[in-house]
Amino acid sequence: MIRYICRRVLLIIPVLLGAVIIVFTINYFSTANPAMIKLGLSASDPAKLAAMEAQMGLDQPYFVQLGRYLLGLLRGDLGQSYVYDKTVAELIASRIPNTLRMSIGAILLSIIAGIPLGLLAALRQNTAVDYATTTFAVLMNAMPGFLVAVLLMIIFAVHLKWFPVSGVDSWKSFVLPVIASGIGPITQNARMTRSSVLEVIRQDYVRTARSKGIEENKVIARHILKNALIPIITLIGSSLGTCLAGAILVEMIFNIPGMGMLINSSIMSQDYITVQSCVLVCAAVVTIMNLLTDLAYAAVDPQIRAQYAAGAKKRKPHPGAAVP
Repeated sequence: MIRYICRRVLLIIPVLLGAVIIVFTINYFSTANPAMIKLGLSASDPAKLAAMEAQMGLDQPYFVQLGRYLLGLLRGDLGQSYVYDKTVAELIASRIPNTLRMSIGAILLSIIAGIPLGLLAALRQNTAVDYATTTFAVLMNAMPGFLVAVLLMIIFAVHLKWFPVSGVDSWKSFVLPVIASGIGPITQNARMTRSSVLEVIRQDYVRTARSKGIEENKVIARHILKNALIPIITLIGSSLGTCLAGAILVEMIFNIPGMGMLINSSIMSQDYITVQSCVLVCAAVVTIMNLLTDLAYAAVDPQIRAQYAAGAKKRKPHPGAAVP
């Protein structure tokens, strides 16, 4: 198991390296000139512009600039923002907690609400509960996240005044953004749970457990839900990427200073060094989430756990064994 974890951690390195190279290459061949952005009105002077480009190393070849950026990353230097006059590390450190609170809260909400809804719909198949849950899941999954966010704001913030309209003042400021970000994952988890449970509930071992007189709650917990969790865990693991992708719109609607707002403002102001680092951080978070998802497989499925414990290697034949 330890060997598998180490191997998966090492695989994170080429993934992040590929993300950095792709984003850096896109920014390098863009028409925006970071020296002009940093100089502002003074960029009209060719001498000042050339001096700033030399100071920032923009007159160097592609591979030289890429190598310098990668060496900076190894030292923990994400670069200096062209617009905010701060280091990119400071900007991300001040914004990422809000985005993680919102994204992790949305994932937890999707687990708490989505899995029970899907389980209930499967156990009450072809009843009013099943039809209502399925209809709700389909409708909510079809609605765009920004529309859900606007409706929540109008109803619960503007009219009922239960929560603040925008900003980050207290824990109440995250309630509506978490719900808006979690609606999509809730419906996806509910539909996946229903399908997976319906597939497991027809298996012979479930009928055998019930024929032995085991309590229905234990049958559901130990035999049905546990064996149906693998596809659900996969979907939960990918939900973080969905929440991070939707964070831009949700944060803009509720005026939350997070990574989504930072990426959007950096793109609008052509602050590409900040965009590069934000993409790298988001890629790292998603990759770590995928690693945790793989480890969760081993916690749920004994066969996968046994495979990892064996080092995921084929056994070598005994020296005295006959070769077929």
